[in-house]
Amino acid sequence: MFITPGMDFSLMSGLVIDDNDFVRFMVEKHLSNFGFQKVFEAQDGFEGLRVLNQEKPDIVICDINMRPVDGFEFLKQVRRLESPMRAVPVIFLTSHADESFVKKAIELQIDAYLLKPVMPVFLKKHIVKIMEKRLRA
Repeated sequence: MFITPGMDFSLMSGLVIDDNDFVRFMVEKHLSNFGFQKVFEAQDGFEGLRVLNQEKPDIVICDINMRPVDGFEFLKQVRRLESPMRAVPVIFLTSHADESFVKKAIELQIDAYLLKPVMPVFLKKHIVKIMEKRLRA
């Protein structure tokens, strides 16, 4: 796997969806440290869909276990959109390591599945990998 160590995130924006304030804060901090210009937040999938359609972020990092709209339903709705945002990269960042969760995420076309707590270098590596893949497509 080729990793671009100096990938420029300064023109990118991200959306962090998690019902835990501390997790949102930490992921937002990581993205800002990577160089993301803008990072938007949402507390659940319903709010995440609204922000996604308004702000059109370049990548979404989303928890699975949220109410009223969980990460699976959020991803399902994103992939059904009739706009270019249907292809936005989505990374699940969750505490669910169960194989059935991973299989369901793959069926819904998740771009990456990471377990909490995630080390910033690991998160960045996955973002770079996803963005490089998109650039080659």
